[in-house]
Amino acid sequence: MSLCGSLSTLQQHAMAKYVNPEIAQRLKHGAILSNPAAPQVYNGGIETHSTLFEIALESIITHDITILEKCFSSFQEDMGAQFARMIYASVSKVCDQSGNVVDAKKSGSLQLAFLEMLEKIEFSADKTGEVKLPEIHLGTDSFNEFARTMQESTPEYDALVEDIKARKVAEALDREVERKAKFVRYGESEQ
Repeated sequence: MSLCGSLSTLQQHAMAKYVNPEIAQRLKHGAILSNPAAPQVYNGGIETHSTLFEIALESIITHDITILEKCFSSFQEDMGAQFARMIYASVSKVCDQSGNVVDAKKSGSLQLAFLEMLEKIEFSADKTGEVKLPEIHLGTDSFNEFARTMQESTPEYDALVEDIKARKVAEALDREVERKAKFVRYGESEQ
Protein backbone atom coordinates (compact mmCIF):
# COMPACT_ATOMS: atom_id res chain seq x y z
CA MET A 1 0.00 0.00 0.00
CA SER A 2 1.30 3.45 -0.84
CA LEU A 3 1.87 6.24 1.66
CA CYS A 4 -1.12 8.13 0.24
CA GLY A 5 -3.28 5.01 0.54
CA SER A 6 -2.23 4.56 4.16
CA LEU A 7 -2.98 8.19 5.01
CA SER A 8 -6.33 7.96 3.25
CA THR A 9 -7.21 4.87 5.29
CA LEU A 10 -6.27 6.65 8.53
CA GLN A 11 -8.38 9.64 7.54
CA GLN A 12 -11.36 7.39 6.76
CA HIS A 13 -11.05 5.70 10.16
CA ALA A 14 -11.02 9.08 11.91
CA MET A 15 -14.10 10.19 9.96
CA ALA A 16 -15.96 6.93 10.68
CA LYS A 17 -16.24 7.93 14.34
CA TYR A 18 -18.76 10.59 13.28
CA VAL A 19 -20.15 9.56 9.89
CA ASN A 20 -21.22 6.08 8.86
CA PRO A 21 -18.79 5.04 6.08
CA GLU A 22 -21.71 3.58 4.08
CA ILE A 23 -23.18 7.07 3.61
CA ALA A 24 -19.94 9.01 3.29
CA GLN A 25 -19.07 10.46 -0.06
CA ARG A 26 -15.62 11.21 -1.41
CA LEU A 27 -15.04 13.88 -4.00
CA LYS A 28 -12.23 13.84 -6.47
CA HIS A 29 -10.28 16.98 -7.15
CA GLY A 30 -12.30 19.46 -9.17
CA ALA A 31 -15.73 18.04 -8.30
CA ILE A 32 -18.48 20.12 -6.72
CA LEU A 33 -20.80 19.31 -3.85
CA SER A 34 -24.46 19.89 -4.68
CA ASN A 35 -27.86 18.32 -4.29
CA PRO A 36 -30.09 19.58 -7.15
CA ALA A 37 -32.95 17.25 -6.13
CA ALA A 38 -33.12 18.86 -2.69
CA PRO A 39 -31.96 22.49 -2.83
CA GLN A 40 -33.07 23.05 0.77
CA VAL A 41 -30.38 20.65 1.99
CA TYR A 42 -27.55 22.38 3.79
CA ASN A 43 -24.46 22.79 1.66
CA GLY A 44 -21.51 23.81 3.77
CA GLY A 45 -19.21 23.65 0.78
CA ILE A 46 -15.87 21.97 0.83
CA GLU A 47 -13.47 22.65 3.67
CA THR A 48 -9.76 22.08 3.54
CA HIS A 49 -8.17 19.98 6.23
CA SER A 50 -4.42 19.75 6.38
CA THR A 51 -1.67 18.63 8.66
CA LEU A 52 2.07 18.92 8.63
CA PHE A 53 4.70 16.63 10.02
CA GLU A 54 8.41 16.89 9.74
CA ILE A 55 10.99 14.15 9.55
CA ALA A 56 14.45 15.02 10.73
CA LEU A 57 17.23 14.29 8.28
CA GLU A 58 18.95 12.27 11.01
CA SER A 59 15.98 9.86 11.07
CA ILE A 60 16.31 9.29 7.35
CA ILE A 61 20.08 8.82 7.55
CA THR A 62 19.75 6.28 10.37
CA HIS A 63 16.85 4.50 8.66
CA ASP A 64 14.63 5.10 11.71
CA ILE A 65 11.34 3.71 10.44
CA THR A 66 9.63 4.27 13.82
CA ILE A 67 9.27 7.89 12.71
CA LEU A 68 6.60 6.77 10.23
CA GLU A 69 4.38 5.48 13.02
CA LYS A 70 4.78 8.81 14.84
CA CYS A 71 3.91 10.69 11.64
CA PHE A 72 0.85 8.51 11.00
CA SER A 73 -0.33 8.98 14.60
CA SER A 74 0.15 12.73 14.34
CA PHE A 75 -1.72 12.77 11.03
CA GLN A 76 -4.62 10.77 12.44
CA GLU A 77 -4.91 12.97 15.55
CA ASP A 78 -4.73 16.24 13.63
CA MET A 79 -7.16 15.19 10.92
CA GLY A 80 -9.53 13.64 13.47
CA ALA A 81 -9.59 16.83 15.54
CA GLN A 82 -10.18 19.00 12.46
CA PHE A 83 -12.95 16.74 11.24
CA ALA A 84 -14.63 16.72 14.66
CA ARG A 85 -14.59 20.53 14.83
CA MET A 86 -16.02 20.74 11.30
CA ILE A 87 -18.78 18.19 11.88
CA TYR A 88 -19.92 19.77 15.17
CA ALA A 89 -19.86 23.26 13.62
CA SER A 90 -21.87 22.03 10.61
CA VAL A 91 -24.46 20.28 12.77
CA SER A 92 -24.77 23.36 14.98
CA LYS A 93 -25.24 25.63 11.96
CA VAL A 94 -27.89 23.37 10.41
CA CYS A 95 -29.78 23.10 13.70
CA ASP A 96 -29.67 26.86 14.21
CA GLN A 97 -30.92 27.47 10.64
CA SER A 98 -33.75 24.95 10.96
CA GLY A 99 -34.71 25.92 14.50
CA ASN A 100 -34.16 22.35 15.62
CA VAL A 101 -32.58 23.44 18.89
CA VAL A 102 -33.45 22.61 22.48
CA ASP A 103 -32.56 24.94 25.34
CA ALA A 104 -32.51 23.18 28.72
CA LYS A 105 -33.08 26.47 30.58
CA LYS A 106 -36.15 27.31 28.48
CA SER A 107 -37.42 23.73 28.86
CA GLY A 108 -37.32 24.05 32.63
CA SER A 109 -35.09 21.09 33.38
CA LEU A 110 -32.57 18.78 31.77
CA GLN A 111 -35.10 15.94 31.83
CA LEU A 112 -37.77 17.99 30.05
CA ALA A 113 -35.15 19.17 27.55
CA PHE A 114 -34.23 15.53 26.87
CA LEU A 115 -37.88 14.70 26.16
CA GLU A 116 -38.14 17.72 23.85
CA MET A 117 -34.96 16.61 22.09
CA LEU A 118 -36.31 13.09 21.58
CA GLU A 119 -39.49 14.54 20.07
CA LYS A 120 -37.50 16.66 17.59
CA ILE A 121 -35.20 13.89 16.41
CA GLU A 122 -36.25 11.71 13.51
CA PHE A 123 -34.97 8.17 13.97
CA SER A 124 -33.97 6.28 10.85
CA ALA A 125 -33.86 2.67 9.80
CA ASP A 126 -31.17 1.21 7.60
CA LYS A 127 -31.94 -0.89 4.53
CA THR A 128 -32.13 -4.04 6.66
CA GLY A 129 -34.78 -2.47 8.88
CA GLU A 130 -32.52 -1.93 11.87
CA VAL A 131 -33.08 1.30 13.78
CA LYS A 132 -29.99 2.67 15.42
CA LEU A 133 -30.77 5.10 18.20
CA PRO A 134 -29.33 8.59 17.87
CA GLU A 135 -26.16 9.45 19.76
CA ILE A 136 -25.67 12.28 22.21
CA HIS A 137 -22.25 13.91 22.21
CA LEU A 138 -21.40 15.86 25.35
CA GLY A 139 -18.35 17.34 26.98
CA THR A 140 -17.19 15.84 30.27
CA ASP A 141 -18.99 18.30 32.58
CA SER A 142 -22.23 18.16 30.60
CA PHE A 143 -22.06 14.37 30.47
CA ASN A 144 -21.60 14.12 34.24
CA GLU A 145 -24.56 16.44 34.85
CA PHE A 146 -26.70 14.58 32.31
CA ALA A 147 -25.83 11.16 33.79
CA ARG A 148 -26.56 12.36 37.33
CA THR A 149 -29.89 13.88 36.29
CA MET A 150 -30.98 10.76 34.42
CA GLN A 151 -30.05 8.53 37.35
CA GLU A 152 -32.42 10.59 39.50
CA SER A 153 -35.35 10.08 37.10
CA THR A 154 -38.61 8.53 38.23
CA PRO A 155 -40.11 5.32 36.82
CA GLU A 156 -42.86 7.45 35.25
CA TYR A 157 -40.26 9.57 33.45
CA ASP A 158 -38.38 6.47 32.27
CA ALA A 159 -41.64 5.02 30.93
CA LEU A 160 -42.32 8.27 29.06
CA VAL A 161 -38.85 8.13 27.47
CA GLU A 162 -39.40 4.51 26.44
CA ASP A 163 -42.83 5.36 24.95
CA ILE A 164 -41.32 8.15 22.83
CA LYS A 165 -38.46 5.89 21.70
CA ALA A 166 -40.89 3.09 20.77
CA ARG A 167 -43.06 5.51 18.76
CA LYS A 168 -40.01 6.99 17.00
CA VAL A 169 -38.69 3.50 16.14
CA ALA A 170 -42.09 2.51 14.70
CA GLU A 171 -42.20 5.73 12.64
CA ALA A 172 -38.69 5.05 11.31
CA LEU A 173 -39.63 1.52 10.30
CA ASP A 174 -42.78 2.78 8.56
CA ARG A 175 -40.77 5.38 6.63
CA GLU A 176 -38.30 2.70 5.54
CA VAL A 177 -41.13 0.45 4.31
CA GLU A 178 -42.54 3.42 2.35
CA ARG A 179 -39.09 4.21 0.93
CA LYS A 180 -38.52 0.62 -0.18
CA ALA A 181 -41.96 0.49 -1.79
CA LYS A 182 -40.83 3.19 -4.24
CA PHE A 183 -38.33 0.80 -5.78
CA VAL A 184 -39.29 -2.15 -7.94
CA ARG A 185 -38.06 -5.45 -6.50
CA TYR A 186 -36.04 -3.68 -3.81
CA GLY A 187 -34.27 -6.22 -1.65
CA GLU A 188 -35.34 -9.23 -3.71
CA SER A 189 -32.56 -11.54 -4.78
CA GLU A 190 -32.08 -12.48 -8.40
CA GLN A 191 -33.19 -16.03 -9.19
